[in-house]
Amino acid sequence: MFLLEMNRLFKSTIFVIGSNTTKAGLTNRLFDYRPKFVLVDELEKMSYSDQNSLLHLMENSMVSETKINKARKTILRSTVFASANSTIKISEPLLSRFLVIKIPDYSFEEFMNIAVFQLKREKIDEMTARTISQKVWQELEKRDIRDVIKIGRLARNKQEVELIIRILKRSENK
Repeated sequence: MFLLEMNRLFKSTIFVIGSNTTKAGLTNRLFDYRPKFVLVDELEKMSYSDQNSLLHLMENSMVSETKINKARKTILRSTVFASANSTIKISEPLLSRFLVIKIPDYSFEEFMNIAVFQLKREKIDEMTARTISQKVWQELEKRDIRDVIKIGRLARNKQEVELIIRILKRSENK
């Protein structure tokens, strides 16, 4: 959510998903767009060899590419932000270039505030948003805002929320 919000707020960004990003693809985008911010979701899913393109960018601001009959190099003042579910599959040299922040679990109040805010952006009224958020936390015992958004996209009123929650609880018990 942090990366998507940065992508929305700042014009000079590129957003990539680690599992779908190759060194060549990333390098081309860096040369073409010269972004101020590079946003990488699921960094741990990017292969070690593909992670090297980020390493050089973060280490010395240089992006280079050498191919048959073609070589290019540039200096970029880009800042890299990345998210990962785990740091285990991120190369140590690359990981050392990041300031690693582990986000603690939300309190109930934090979860409610964030969930309601996100659901309002989905054009869901505050009462329905609060109902969805509370039921996801208390009845489904989930702590992921994405679960709130999924239900919010399916249910537009309290009765539909109740129905979806019952169905989800029943499916979890099987």
